[in-house]
Amino acid sequence: MVLGGDTILSRDKVIPLENYFLSTIRELPLKEKVAWVLFCVTCLQAAFLVPNFPLVESDRAKLLTAILCAASLASAFFLMKDSRKSGTLWEVGICGALTVLILVSCSLSTTPGPSLLRAVSVLAAGLGGFWCSRILLTSSNRQAFFTWFSAIILAGMIFLSICGYLLDRGIGHFLDVNVHPLACRMLLLAFAPLALVLRGVRRQAICGAVILCLGYVVFLLSGLRSAVLIPVLLGVVAVACGSLRMRRFVVVLIPLAAIIFLFFSQLPVEKTQACYEPAYYRAENYPFSWHIAIQNPLLGIGLRAPREKYLADYETVYPYATKEQFADSCKRIVVSENIFLTFMADLGFPFLLIYVGSVVILLIRLTRLTSDPNPPGFLPPVAILLPLVGALTHFLVLDGLLHPHVSWFFHILLGMIPRPHTPEAAIEPSRISA
Repeated sequence: MVLGGDTILSRDKVIPLENYFLSTIRELPLKEKVAWVLFCVTCLQAAFLVPNFPLVESDRAKLLTAILCAASLASAFFLMKDSRKSGTLWEVGICGALTVLILVSCSLSTTPGPSLLRAVSVLAAGLGGFWCSRILLTSSNRQAFFTWFSAIILAGMIFLSICGYLLDRGIGHFLDVNVHPLACRMLLLAFAPLALVLRGVRRQAICGAVILCLGYVVFLLSGLRSAVLIPVLLGVVAVACGSLRMRRFVVVLIPLAAIIFLFFSQLPVEKTQACYEPAYYRAENYPFSWHIAIQNPLLGIGLRAPREKYLADYETVYPYATKEQFADSCKRIVVSENIFLTFMADLGFPFLLIYVGSVVILLIRLTRLTSDPNPPGFLPPVAILLPLVGALTHFLVLDGLLHPHVSWFFHILLGMIPRPHTPEAAIEPSRISA
């Protein structure tokens, strides 16, 4: 019996997990093994950022990650059987339109070199994650393998985060200099333990629940307000989708509320003040990004292009910081610290509307599947929906899609959303033993 590809697992036999993993990879043709190994290596590098060194001194983007994303996309497209049948014409057309818009916008920027470099990084991670998912994760067998692989990755990240905190009270000591992308990666990878919990197999559920609880501990240790509050939002979404009973959520919410209260009561005083830079900068960027966008509505100003000249005829709105403070922040931070505002100002309204519209359509399709008693694939739809909603919420305070190590995982989850009229799953999910 073969477990690679789209073959059927016998319904009268439960395969031990270790044999299942080995069979999934062992039975693939050699060229497909190469594509899978490169895909897994890219996931490991994007999660742990090892190795991590700047390829261009003037750009802080994780270009090594972007190169691996591009290589994974190329290998999946050229080495996997039937890769050209993995997407619809609409999906190909939308990806083509977004690619043209971002390249033209950045080539016309006042700083075309750095802008185009960042554009290529964004495209490599976004297109790579989405299409690798569409090509490689086409069956329940493969999704099951990737789920366990991701759960192991997340467990490793949690372990290193706790070690980093014990060493110097910083969860990113071994993983990332910026805790926002680290928290967002962990939030996206939480799809794996969520799937194990929601599938209802006891040992899998216990394993998933332990990882989720330890992950929330790391969120608390991160000191990020968004990372603490987002899990509450996701609980509300889970109740709305019918995957979590209200009374169970209320039981969890009471101690959770106490934890959140204690968390905010321990925040440093400066982080609670209205003149705190992240507060005034993000608030002021709503009107300021609009101010830039209406002057450059079609193509924007290019990714990470200087914004100082747009301050000349702009009056700040936020009352707790001066224009000079905001101008100084703009020179250092460059982007809006909100991916939707960044896309609007840097790439223009057409790019923003096409991209956000495409994501919304995929999420609507996924939400409809949450009411299906027999959804296709190994993953319960809610296990994909909750991390995506959490990441999109986090993107309100983070330019996450400019980070290839975040964008890669975000678009993998988007790519795992089943297409309309997708045939039923190749295997029965409950037959895989843990």
